[in-house]
Amino acid sequence: MSTFFGIEIGRRALMAQQRALETTSHNVANANTKGYSRQEAVLATTSPFSYPGMGAGQMGTGVAVQRLRRIRESFLDAQFRNETKALGRWEVRRDTLEKLEAILNEPGENGLSKIMDRFFAAWQELAKNPEGEAARSVVRQEGIALAEAFNHLAAQLNDLSADLTTSVGVRVNEVNSLARQIRDLNAQIVKAESGNMAANDLRDRRDLLLDELAKVVPIQVEEDKYGAVTIVVRDHTLLSGQQVNELNFNPSTGAVTWADGAPYVTGSNLYGSLEGLLEARDGLLREYRSRLDELVQNIAEAVNRQHRAGAGLDGSTGLDFFSFDQQRPSVTIKVNDAILSDTKKIAAAAPAIDPVTGNPVPPPPGDGSNALLIAQLKNGWDSNGDGKIDVVFSDQYNSWVADLGVRGQEAARMVDNQELLTSQLDSRRQAVSGVSLDEELTNMVRFQQAYNAAARLITAVDEMLDALINRTGLVGR
Repeated sequence: MSTFFGIEIGRRALMAQQRALETTSHNVANANTKGYSRQEAVLATTSPFSYPGMGAGQMGTGVAVQRLRRIRESFLDAQFRNETKALGRWEVRRDTLEKLEAILNEPGENGLSKIMDRFFAAWQELAKNPEGEAARSVVRQEGIALAEAFNHLAAQLNDLSADLTTSVGVRVNEVNSLARQIRDLNAQIVKAESGNMAANDLRDRRDLLLDELAKVVPIQVEEDKYGAVTIVVRDHTLLSGQQVNELNFNPSTGAVTWADGAPYVTGSNLYGSLEGLLEARDGLLREYRSRLDELVQNIAEAVNRQHRAGAGLDGSTGLDFFSFDQQRPSVTIKVNDAILSDTKKIAAAAPAIDPVTGNPVPPPPGDGSNALLIAQLKNGWDSNGDGKIDVVFSDQYNSWVADLGVRGQEAARMVDNQELLTSQLDSRRQAVSGVSLDEELTNMVRFQQAYNAAARLITAVDEMLDALINRTGLVGR
């Protein structure tokens, strides 16, 4: 054993404590860095030294930094991502329902329910004064207002659907971008760790990207023995090694497909903001658009059926009040052009027939019976003609609004619950991997004192060697 071996032990101690101090400094510097996991210098004794004549023991050779350990709990990461994917879906659902509530504007003076009330009230007034030009003009204008309200509502739903489609494209690009970034980090991590270097900071960046990806699509993450992760989304592998199976988005159809042409299948339980957008566009909006079309068609057919049975001031009969496309009623509904050009065509009276010629003739003055029947449609409509009222327009619309309100409350409640849950899980993650400045400052003092002690050890060995080299053999001087 070398006479200078004590200095070597002191040197190793200095190097180890300095490395530990540097790790502590790195933790302090990144105390507020998002996604950073604190690191720890794991100290271990170096290989002991033994030689003949030492007896039963071995001579210690000092200390070294065995590895830089990243303090991270993968189970908490999995829990956090599992709850984050639900949060992403509910946030989209809540936001979409809030926009729908703003579009309907209920209750309000400009809401659809008030416009329908004014439309049937105009017919009620016309029944009182069927020959009055003013009353007829009001009916025509309220009809125009009702048709425009339906058209405007349908247009707003179309605009919202287009906005959701655009958002779907943005989310698809985000998924692909995150997958490519994770692929690049995979390569860097594998390269670093194959050279026996800890890629702790690279792993932190990758975990942060995985957290972001989990909020967009439901992911399953597996890490191989080399340190690279494989990501599975639903029934397809998004990332495997250096291969990214990117999603494709068709702006014209709004369809999302995989690289192999297979459609993106959401499954029965929806997760992530991408699936939330698809649900909102293809589920919620289609449902409410269908309800709107049904309401428009019911009102138009009820009014038209009764209007055809009546007669105008000029004796005309069989005329529809509204015209619309059966395939797109809420988009195309409008007041009949004949009525727009001549209010005398409004059939406020019961038809009158000349008993001699059998031809239609102008109704007798003051006959507003048909206008009254149209006004009474507000209270219900016998759509089957069996004498039983089976459609009440106000109830049909109000049930739609009430359902929208209930769903909106549910979505808001679920977002609050998921935010609380993810916040708690993130707090638990931070308790494990977050940087505590108090703890780091304590470690700083501990490593500093250990460094000072190692330096003092070298000084003591130096004094011993000085006595051995400079004073041994000088007896008698």
